[in-house]
Amino acid sequence: MQDLFTGNSSEFQGWDSNDEAHQLIAHRHFCNLENAILDYYGADGGDNTFKIDDVVFKVLEDPSDGYRSMLGAIEYTGEHSSIFFSTPIARVKIVTYENIDDDFNSKNRGYRLIDASDGHVWLEFGTHNYDDYYPYFIFRHFPKEAL
Repeated sequence: MQDLFTGNSSEFQGWDSNDEAHQLIAHRHFCNLENAILDYYGADGGDNTFKIDDVVFKVLEDPSDGYRSMLGAIEYTGEHSSIFFSTPIARVKIVTYENIDDDFNSKNRGYRLIDASDGHVWLEFGTHNYDDYYPYFIFRHFPKEAL
């Protein structure tokens, strides 16, 4: 899987070496899940958390300055206020994406959790306007419409 994280986040400042090792383990774990079929329990855009296979991941923003931000890091978290479904709502695959937004001539890069059965994008997070003067962090959950 292409690594699109900067590895930086203001939430990691002041961590000791054990915490940095913990962050590295979470990062490697996430990156090794590419194309695996996983149980998805939902996401919380307010907390930038999502749950797959009984593991809650938190996606952290890397603010490079007051106006720019990028995808920073990913961490395991047990400390969150998110509410997830008690049973999986989908089986998903994690994939990287890169596309060009022709309206703004901007490059967008990140990760998607895609439904393994029908291709629905459940979650997308990354950096948009990657090559533009003002890149910005995104974390978007896309629930399915009721049938």
